[in-house]
This record gives sequence, structure tokens and C-alpha cells, in this order.
Amino acid sequence: MLLTIKNKLVIMTMMFLTIMAIPSPTQIAIDMPTITLKKIDMKQIACMARNIYYEAGAEAMPGQAAVARVVMNRVNHGFAETPCKVIYQKTIINENIVCQFSWVCADKTDPSKSNPKYKRALQVAYDVMVFDMYKNVVPKSALFFHSIHIDPLWPYKQVAIIGNHIFYSKQKVKNEQKSN
Repeated sequence: MLLTIKNKLVIMTMMFLTIMAIPSPTQIAIDMPTITLKKIDMKQIACMARNIYYEAGAEAMPGQAAVARVVMNRVNHGFAETPCKVIYQKTIINENIVCQFSWVCADKTDPSKSNPKYKRALQVAYDVMVFDMYKNVVPKSALFFHSIHIDPLWPYKQVAIIGNHIFYSKQKVKNEQKSN
């Protein structure tokens, strides 16, 4: 096939434009944003998912995220080094073992991985721990929560009510303020 001069010029122009459009490796390194990947520890995510499932499995997304955020707040406040250690933390009070999360002392088995509520809890755990999502659902000071159906008479400051849970910071309140 014979190429005319016009066709040769068109081909050469296209080749030149293609070469000019491809950035050099130096340009790529300079222009590309730096992405920092968090190490994903599936054991920690599974612990968090179990906790969300047993503490707030029937709750809407904000309630589940709030439970996860309390665990992460506890890690950040030095309760323990990892979410699993926070979740399985036990205290002895008057010779009785008290679990930080009631389902732990109840010796619950692992939920079915195919259960839709567990799958949703797993997604929330992943979103919170890997992507740091739902940061504003409860304040960073929220370290405790309980069901709205009980009143443990905690002396802490209430910071949120989400779904069926009341969330507290460690800040103490006076007894007369608590009854308000």
C-alpha cells in the first residue's frame, strides 16, 4: 500500500501528539498524589463486627457506627492497644468479673457470616477502621453507652442518644444535673 505524503504527515503528526501526551516517569511521580494505605487487620475488623452485631445489630447505620466509634475512642484514650483488646477487656469489681460489653461475658458464639445483620456490621466495622468513616456520629469523648431501657446511674455526661443507646463521655456530672 502506498502512502501519500498527506497520509504520512497525518500519521507522523498523530505519533508526535501521542508521544507528547504521555507524561514522563518524572512527571508521573511529581503529579500523582501520595496515597497512604492503612494496614488491614481482618482479626480486628472481625472483633469489631461481632461487637457491632451483638451490641447494635438491630440498629440503623448511625447506631452501629456509634458503637464502633466508642470502641475506637477507647483505643485512642488508652483503654487498650487494639479494638479486640478493648472489646474483650474485663474488670473485677467486688470479686465479680465485669465485661465492658455484656455479650462477651454471655459467651456468645460467632454470628453466621451469611446473616445480613452480620454482613452490615462487618461493613460498618470495615468503614470505620479502614476509611475512618462516621467520625461525627458521636464525639471523640464518647467512651460509654448503654441501652435506653436501663439506667445504671452512671455519673458521666450524656453526649448522645442514638437509636436504643445513650452515649456518655467520662466527664463527671453532678447528681442534680443527671436527673434533667
